[in-house]
Amino acid sequence: MKNALYIAAALLGGALLANMLLDDPGYVAIRVAGSLIEMSAVTFVLLAVVAYFVARLALRALSARRLWKASQLQRRRERARRSLALGLLELARGEWETAETTLTRHVHDAEHPLAHYLAAARAAELQGAARRRDELLARAQEITTESRAPALIMQAEIHMKHKQLEAALTTLEQLEASGEQNARGLLLLASVYRQTGDWQRLQEIEPRLRSTRGISAGVADDIVAQMHLDRLKAAGAKRDAAALQTAWKSMPKSLAKRSHVVVAYANAAMACGDHDAAEVELREGIGRQWNEAAVLAYGELESGDPFKLLERAEAWLPQRPEDSALLLTCAELAARAELYGKARSYLETSIAIKPRLEAYQLLASLMEQLGDRERALQALQDALTFAVGRRTRLKVQPRRWLERRRGERRS
Repeated sequence: MKNALYIAAALLGGALLANMLLDDPGYVAIRVAGSLIEMSAVTFVLLAVVAYFVARLALRALSARRLWKASQLQRRRERARRSLALGLLELARGEWETAETTLTRHVHDAEHPLAHYLAAARAAELQGAARRRDELLARAQEITTESRAPALIMQAEIHMKHKQLEAALTTLEQLEASGEQNARGLLLLASVYRQTGDWQRLQEIEPRLRSTRGISAGVADDIVAQMHLDRLKAAGAKRDAAALQTAWKSMPKSLAKRSHVVVAYANAAMACGDHDAAEVELREGIGRQWNEAAVLAYGELESGDPFKLLERAEAWLPQRPEDSALLLTCAELAARAELYGKARSYLETSIAIKPRLEAYQLLASLMEQLGDRERALQALQDALTFAVGRRTRLKVQPRRWLERRRGERRS
């Protein structure tokens, strides 16, 4: 339509020009290779216009194949984009098998095939098809035109999901070597180091955790805090006193004053047999900030002088006379000091304020050792009631049952 308009405009312009030049049509002479070509100006203009359109049509004809190829490529790209959108919707609907097929159907025509392969790998993983998942991830990593980081991160996440920490570490080390490490990959690497207990390497990447864009200061602080906490617990589990002291000394001072960290250290120290060190840290921690977990841990201390421990615990009672955790701790320490009457009194008061299974258990054990079996059984019954949340409504009449059985035997 445009070309037709152009031609019509040219013809109209030529007619107007011819009418204007009717009295004096002008003269144009062109010498080419020794030949002289003569014509009127009107004829020259008309020939020039025709030559322009002929040249334009020739160029269009020459570029038609290229334009056709570009059009075909655009159609295939659009078809691949539709398959990606449809596959993602099917994946969200839980149609995993269908989604995997849809996502890989036009992957070779996709502008970003990596997205197709990763989404299809996720669909295969949700189906439990490990072999197909690994094949799709391998194809994703073979794409040289796009970053390998998304494929490697997904592969590492899958390994970690299935507790394959060594394989996850190998994958994340490949990501490190590629120079494409990002915030997500670094967090996964820190998680692997933590789960494998590689505290040294975790400490080495701490500066990167704090400087990498996408990792907030709070997240980095939590990772570092959990690292130190895990070191304490690991040393306690292994009963390695030397490793425990090394971990405690390397603990940042601000972190070492937190109540849950003090309790973790105290429990680890008690596991290593160092109750004196545990007592010092617990007492100082309770002095800084009252904490129920720390108070209960104080009751688990074993020392050559239990009277001294009991005296220190009882010194807190005037300010907290109705603290059930403190009363339970005093009961445990009194029992270790063989002050059983005092231990019983503390236990019964603690239970009256706030029942706890460990308090019932200790009371039952104490009464059993003192020979009061009836009170021990009552404590166990109360513990069961507390654990279940209600008393049974069933009324048992053992005497009637026994009398009926005896009558049946006589008859």
